[in-house]
Amino acid sequence: MWFEGGDMMRKSILLVEDEAVIREMIRGALEREYNVLEASKYSEAIDHLKDRIDLALIDYALPDRDGFEVLRAIREVKPALPAIMMTAYSSENIAIKALRVGATDYIKKPLSFAYLMKRLSQILGGDLEARLNGDAQTREEFIMEGIAAYIEDKYREELTLDQLAAMVCMNRFKFCRAFKKKFGQSFVSYLSSMRVRKAAKLLSEHPDLNITEIALAVGYGNVGHFGRVFRTVHGVSPTEYRRCHGGGGDRK
Repeated sequence: MWFEGGDMMRKSILLVEDEAVIREMIRGALEREYNVLEASKYSEAIDHLKDRIDLALIDYALPDRDGFEVLRAIREVKPALPAIMMTAYSSENIAIKALRVGATDYIKKPLSFAYLMKRLSQILGGDLEARLNGDAQTREEFIMEGIAAYIEDKYREELTLDQLAAMVCMNRFKFCRAFKKKFGQSFVSYLSSMRVRKAAKLLSEHPDLNITEIALAVGYGNVGHFGRVFRTVHGVSPTEYRRCHGGGGDRK
């Protein structure tokens, strides 16, 4: 099968973050590579200590106790577990305390997904490359990075602007403005470009798949619409593109 598959041996990360939108964004970025266990407060995090965990990602400010208490509780049960502390506070005392309590690393918010993924790969092993470039300087940019990771993962599915805006608790206008500011194009254009890029790869590498199968595989239910969008981007039809890029014949 050419579809990306899950790996039953993936590492598991305990994500402790009380803000639902931020937690969703981090989870969306992580779950493509890792199994993610979620907790929004100390008590929920403690409940997960019976599970297999390979790393804990802990927010400093939680509603019932602070992240240091979560880390202390983890150390009692899993003394060697790697842990990364996240905080929006810039106090040097917090950073020092995090390391003294046994944090493996200390990351300031807003997070950079690129840095986070790189550190996770370094700590847990593997050759994972950062999927997103640049640092998130604002909460809005951080959310847009999360949206990009979500689209990369779900591009085959039906995605709408209103759906994504609601997911991150933004109105339509604010979402459109933030998205274009971050990526230099509209959501529709961004999604279409991604789908066409994935389709071009399939056309070149999978001559066993016909044009209809490829259109469906990248999220287009209407083959005619797929053909029009593809021609707009590449200047040729999917069949012509395949003929020019070594993908075999012109299967419909």
